[in-house]
Amino acid sequence: MRSMGLITLCSLIVLAIALLGCQPEVVTEEVVREVEVEVVVTATPDPNAPAQTGQPAQGPGPTPVAAESTPRPDAPSPTPAAQAPATATDVSENVYKLGISADLTTTNYWSYLGKDGTIWNLYVLGGTKPTLYSYSAQRFDWVPSLAADFPTALQEETVGGQAFWTTEVPLKQGVKWSDGSEVTAEDFAFTAHVAAELQLSGNWPSIVDPDFFDHAEALDPYRLKIYFKQKPGLARWQFGQAFMPIFPRAYWEPIVAEAKQAGDIIEQQKVLYAHVPENEPTAGGYSFDKWERGAFAEKERNPDYYFADSVVTQYASGAYAESKSGAYEFMAYGEPGGDTALEYTVGPFADSAIYSIYGSQDATVLALKTGDIDFMLNPLGLSRGLQEQLQGEAGLTVIENASDGMRYLGFNFRKQPMQEKAFRQAVATLIDKEFITSTVLQGVAIPIYTTVPEGNQAWYNPDVPLIGKGLSRGERIEQAVQMLKDAGFTWETEPRVSEDGRFVEQVGEGLRMPNGDPMPRMDILAPSPGYDPLRSTFAIWIERWLNEVGIPVRADLTGFNLIVDKVFTNQNFDMWILGWGLSLYPDYLEAFFHSRHSNLEGHNAGGYNNPEFDRLADELLAETDVEAARQKVFEMQAFLADDLPYVPLFDTPLVEAYRSDRIEYPYTQSWGGLQDVAGMTTLVQFK
Repeated sequence: MRSMGLITLCSLIVLAIALLGCQPEVVTEEVVREVEVEVVVTATPDPNAPAQTGQPAQGPGPTPVAAESTPRPDAPSPTPAAQAPATATDVSENVYKLGISADLTTTNYWSYLGKDGTIWNLYVLGGTKPTLYSYSAQRFDWVPSLAADFPTALQEETVGGQAFWTTEVPLKQGVKWSDGSEVTAEDFAFTAHVAAELQLSGNWPSIVDPDFFDHAEALDPYRLKIYFKQKPGLARWQFGQAFMPIFPRAYWEPIVAEAKQAGDIIEQQKVLYAHVPENEPTAGGYSFDKWERGAFAEKERNPDYYFADSVVTQYASGAYAESKSGAYEFMAYGEPGGDTALEYTVGPFADSAIYSIYGSQDATVLALKTGDIDFMLNPLGLSRGLQEQLQGEAGLTVIENASDGMRYLGFNFRKQPMQEKAFRQAVATLIDKEFITSTVLQGVAIPIYTTVPEGNQAWYNPDVPLIGKGLSRGERIEQAVQMLKDAGFTWETEPRVSEDGRFVEQVGEGLRMPNGDPMPRMDILAPSPGYDPLRSTFAIWIERWLNEVGIPVRADLTGFNLIVDKVFTNQNFDMWILGWGLSLYPDYLEAFFHSRHSNLEGHNAGGYNNPEFDRLADELLAETDVEAARQKVFEMQAFLADDLPYVPLFDTPLVEAYRSDRIEYPYTQSWGGLQDVAGMTTLVQFK
C-alpha cells in the first residue's frame, strides 16, 4: 500500500484551495496553450476565430480549453503572479486592453492550426484571416463572410476522365489585404493546396481533408470552384473547408516554395511552421504588430478593414440581414421585418488591442480590478474565489454563459491495462463526479457523462450510459471490483468495504492483470493547482479512489506544457486530465477518436482504435443531411459513453467580467461566452 507522505500533504493543500474556491499566489510552470483542448481541433476553430463580419466563426474542429489543444513546445516561464507584466507603450484611451494568463508559442498561423493549437494563440491571432463562411452571433446561422452568397449545390462532374463532386462560390469584390492587394479566389486555392500538399497536421486534416479535397481553381478573381474526390458531408464542406482561414498567396508563396525544398514532408512542415511572419498582410480588423515574450502582444487596427461599418440585423422571425452601404447586401432565413432580436455595427472601434500576459489568474483578475485591463481572456472563466474577489467592485460587470468545453480523463491505449474496457469502466465507476463537484468544489463545476456539452442542445444526447452515476461509495467499489474480476483481474488481497459502505476497511493489494502480470504503476498527468485547481482536485481524488482498490496510480500535478509534450508530442504517458473547447458542429468526435488520428500530433493522442467507432465516424463525415447527422452524433455519444476512450469529468459555467465603466458590447449572451468571439475585438466600443 502507498505511504501517506508528501502526496497526502499535497492533497490536503489542493483540497483546501478548492474548498475556498480560489487559487494560490504561485508562479505556475505552464504559460501555455485547451479544450481543448487541447486540441484546437480545433483539437479547435480557423476554428472559433471571429468572422470577418464580426460573428463568431466556430469553425472546423474544437479549440483547446484551459489552454488545451494540440501539442506544442514549452513556452517561456510566466511572469510572477504578484508582478504586473511589462506593457505596450500606447497609452491612448482608445486601446482595448485584454489580459491573458499564458504566453503565445507562435505567431505563425499555419503552426497555430498545426502543432501550436493553443487557446492563447487563438486569442491573439484570431480574426486576422478571412473565411468563406461563418456563424452568426448568438443564433449560429450559417452565413457568408468572404463569400458573396451561398455556394452552388454539389454536383457530379467528370474532368479528364476523373469523377469529382464540385461546387462554386462567388466572392465579395473589394475585400483587401492590408498591403492594398485584393483577396481573391487564388488565395483560397493556394491555401487549400498548401495544406493538402504538405499534409499539414493538427487541425488541418479536419479543415482540408485529403480524403475529400482534390483541388480548387479560380474561375476568375471572384469566382471559386472546389473539386472533391468524393461527395463531402457537412463536416468536410459546409462546417469544414468553408471555414478554412485564407492566407495571402503573394506573401506566403515564396516561403512555401522554400519549405518544399527541405527534404521529406515532416521537414517541409517544420520549415513552414518555423517561419516568423513579419509584416504579413491581414484582411481582419486588426493586424499583428508585435510580441514581447512573457510580457504582451499587440495588434493594430486595420484602417482598410472591408467589413467596418457593416450592419448586422437578426430578427425574431429567424431572418438574417447584413449590409454595408455602397458595398453589399445579404439576406437569408426568411424575409427581414418584424421584431429585431439583435442589431449591431461592426468596427473595429479601438485603435489597437493589447494582450498583457500575467503569471496567474489571480494577477489577471487584480489587473481587471485596478483597471489595467478591460477584459480577461481565459477558457476556464472565473473560479468561485475569483468571482468573489470581484463582487461589489464598481465599474465591473460579471456575465455567465453556458460553456463549450469539456474536461476529461484520457487513457493511453498503447499500454496495458488501459486497452481493457473493463479497466476503463471500473475507473469511471470509481470516480464520484457528483461528490467532487458538489461537496469538494461547492458547485462551481458540473459533472458530465458525454462528449457533447448539454449547452449545445441541437447535438446533445441526454440518453447515454451513465456509468457510476448515483452509486454510493460501497456500491462503486463493489461494482468496480466485480467488473475487473469478470475480466480476469485478480488480487492477493481484495479490497473490502465497511458494512455501512462508507469507507474502505481493507485496501486492495497485489492486483494482477488478466495475463498474470502485476498491475504496473501508473501516473495521471494533470495541471498543477496554480493553473487549474479543479482538474488538480479531480486528479488527487481519482488517485485516492484507484489506490483503494489496489490500482497503483499517482497524480502527477505538473506544468501544462509538460503534459502537452508528453501526451501529444511524445505519447509517453499512462493517463491524463486536460480539456477541450468544442465547436458547434461535433465532428470533433471523429477527430478525437478515429484511429487515423492516433499518430504523433494527431488529436487521438490516446491511440483509441475501434473499427466499429471508425465506421460511425466515417459515416458522419459523409453525411449531407443535418437530421441524419444528428442521429449519427447521438449514436456516437452513446458508443463513447460505454467504451470510454475518455471519461468525461466535468464542465463549468463560463463566468466572465469586463470593465463596463469603460467599454460596452452589442451582446454578452452567447454559448461559450465572449471567449469564443476572441474578446469581441471588432465589436467593443468605448464609453
